[in-house]
This record gives sequence, structure tokens and C-alpha cells, in this order.
Amino acid sequence: MKTFKRTIPGFAICALLAGHAIAGPLFLPGNLIVSVSGNGVVGASSGSYTDNQASPLTLFQYQPTGTSSATYVNSLVLPQTKVGSNYAISAEYGSSSEGSIQLSSNGQYLAVMGYGINATTFNNSPGTYSINSANTALAQTGSMTNQSTYTPVARVIALIDGDGNVDTTTALFNIFNGNNPRSAFTADGSSLYVSGQGNYPDNTGGVFYAQRGASSATSITGNDATGASNVSQDTRIVQIYNGRLYVSADSKSGTTNRDFVGTLGSAGSLPTSTANSSAGPTQLAGTGTGAGRITAGSNTNGIVTSGTTLNLSPESYFFANPSTLYIADTGSPKNNSGTSALGDGGLQKWTNSKADGTGTWTLQYTITSGLNNFVHNNASSGTTGLYGLAGTVVGNQVMLYATNYTIQDLDQTYLYGITDALNATTAGTESFTTLATAPADSNFKGISFAPTPEPSTFAFLALGVGGLLARRRMSR
Repeated sequence: MKTFKRTIPGFAICALLAGHAIAGPLFLPGNLIVSVSGNGVVGASSGSYTDNQASPLTLFQYQPTGTSSATYVNSLVLPQTKVGSNYAISAEYGSSSEGSIQLSSNGQYLAVMGYGINATTFNNSPGTYSINSANTALAQTGSMTNQSTYTPVARVIALIDGDGNVDTTTALFNIFNGNNPRSAFTADGSSLYVSGQGNYPDNTGGVFYAQRGASSATSITGNDATGASNVSQDTRIVQIYNGRLYVSADSKSGTTNRDFVGTLGSAGSLPTSTANSSAGPTQLAGTGTGAGRITAGSNTNGIVTSGTTLNLSPESYFFANPSTLYIADTGSPKNNSGTSALGDGGLQKWTNSKADGTGTWTLQYTITSGLNNFVHNNASSGTTGLYGLAGTVVGNQVMLYATNYTIQDLDQTYLYGITDALNATTAGTESFTTLATAPADSNFKGISFAPTPEPSTFAFLALGVGGLLARRRMSR
């Protein structure tokens, strides 16, 4: 079998043209991309990373067959060395709120956040980079510049295109200080939104806006305007849908508890400066009472007594259409204002009273069947709900893919698939299928569909061996 190699910045892509098998870090549309912290080696029996250490951030590619099976294709380790203006990017192994990965609005880029430092460099001297040298977790690194007590670590956005090119030039300082960079989203690869948590009482948490290649960002959520003006907000997965900015929150930071998916700015206008008068995201109407509490009943996951109230804990989410919203709920709410401390973890399906999504949202059902070791969030270990979520609509079927959320940082993680009827308002016999299990010393985190390669790449693959040889003869 003859291998043809094409060199691109930072990587070599090998296309084994016989059978069009892909051997390099090239993505194919329709495939799944899972972000992996830790060892990130398929088939590994052990690894070297411990909880809270810096580790490589790796992307696994899977080819799904519906939602019933998935075949591992290849992996791409994101850069661990700074080259020019491109930073190294690492993950905190075991972090419960990092590693979300999302496909851009135009389908051409993946976006994921991490820390701008080589994993080994950090692990050799963690106190050098931390606000408090006794705190050795990667998330405890300070990002503030002009410091004399530590070396700041940038929060870095990696943009990955369909050809496997990685851009890590967006290295943001003075955000998410001493805490987690959680998610990034881009519409077109140039304008970026990021979300995460700061370090009380600074103003470095929440949603921020930046341009590709920037070293600083502008706050969108601002400081908490509900009474504690020096407390920044705390947000999770930021996303653009139908030209509007959304973000999930599960927090008791500041003076306002928030456990919901909400909007920032107005419909049809993406904010580039402080939105909503610093009042935080506007909760989607009907998604719980107060700041995100619901009453347990037949539509919840059944782990609490009917009639009790519990807090939601939304993480990733997917709009199947303007009036159908799927939410990956971790089942481990940060708030405890409900009468039960247990959560409604699993895949929640919400529908809107109006087709354009401007009405009231109603929780139709929560699916947990098939989740490995599904337990209450007061257990000692196991799966309490979901973390990552990606979906696509085919006719009246919604094909969804998810990763689990666990109680212990290093509990086993999985990739799941499930199909739901788009127009269903009551749960049927849907059950999650385990598509893949994270290898030893690795955690599955976010999930997305693959970006679209450049048209020239498609042409290259479509040629096949015969077409390529014919073209070479014609060019002589």
C-alpha cells in the first residue's frame, strides 16, 4: 500500500488512498470528536497522571453507526510545545468542569479551552504558577499579569480545523484567575466567546469576548449586579444558536444562585461588551422556579420522592429546533436551595409552547436508562448524569451523543449514543448505548461533531489511487 503524505503547519496528514482509510489527524464530517484529558492513549493499561495534575489534551475521533456503535478512527494530541505565537495547551486531569468542545456555527472549527503551559513543565514545579504555592492543582494557577509571587498561566483557546491544523494563538490572561476555563465557542473562527469561573472576590469569571490571537478579553456578564459588585459571575457552556448567545450556569457564587440555561443580549444581536446590565444570563422562561428548581415527578429521573424540589445542574445543551432543547444535566447541583440535595441528572428534554421558542419551556422527561453505574449524587462513586452533549436531527429522529458526569474525579467515563423521537412528549423505551470506554488514566470530557475539511482535501481523497496517478501522468 503506497502512502501519500501532505504536510500542513504542525502536522503531517497521511491518506491511505486504498479504501480511503484515514491514518493521520484528518477529520471527516459526521464523525464524533471527544476531548480527552489524562493519558489519552487508546488501549493503555495505565498512565502517569494523578488528579489535578496537568496532562495533554487529546482529541479522539470515532465513526458512529447511528447511535448503536462507534469505531475508533484516530487521535490528535494538541500541542505541548510553544512555537512562535502558538502556545502549548494542557488540561487539568480529573477536572469536573473543563474540556467542553464545540463545533463552530459555520462547521469549520472545533473550539476547546485549556491552560497555556506544557504539562511536564507544570507538574515539575506547580507552586511556581499558583496563587498559593501550596495549591498544586493546575486550575489553581494564576492568570493575572504583573505578578511578583507567581508566573501567570494564560487560558488558551485551541481552534482546530478539519485538516487537523491547530491554532493556539489566543492566550488570554486576567480571566478565570485561579480557576477553570470551561468552554469556548466561535461562529466563524475569528470572534470568540469563553466561559469559566474566577477566584473570589476578583472579577475574572463569567462569559468573555475576544478576537482570535488576542491576549485579553472583554467581560460580557460583568460583575454580579445583585448586591456584590466585586464578585464576578460563574458560568459554564457558552454557545450561539440562531444568532443568539446562550450560556449554562450551575453556581452559588455571588449573591444570586443560578441553575439554568439563559441568554445574554438580545435576539439577533451578539454582545461584545457587558450585557443584561450585569444581571447575569436571563433564564429561559419555564426552566424551573426561582433560579432553577423543579418539582420532582413522573417527568424527572425518579431518584427523589415525587413532590420534593431539587436544583438543576445544566452543563451542555443542544437545540434540535427552536422549540426543542436537550440538556445534559450533571445531577450534582452546586446549589442546595431545594428541599432535596439530589439532582435530576441525565438527558432532559424540554419543549417550548411556541414554535419559534419565544414561549414557555416545559420539561417533558429525563432519560437515564443505560447509563453505567447510575447513582444518586450522595453516593461515594458512579455516574450522576451527563457532561458533554452533541446532536443532529434526521427526519423525526434526534441522534444524540453524550459523555457521563461522575462523583469522583477519576471515576470511569464513557461515550454514549441514544435516539429520541423529535415530537415525543413522553419517554418511551429509549436507552443509552455505550459506544466507547475511556482508556486507563484518561477522562472523556466534551463531545462534538467533526469540522469540515477544506474543499481541496475532499478532492484529494476523492481522487483515489487511479485518479491521483492519472493526474500525475498528465502533469508530466
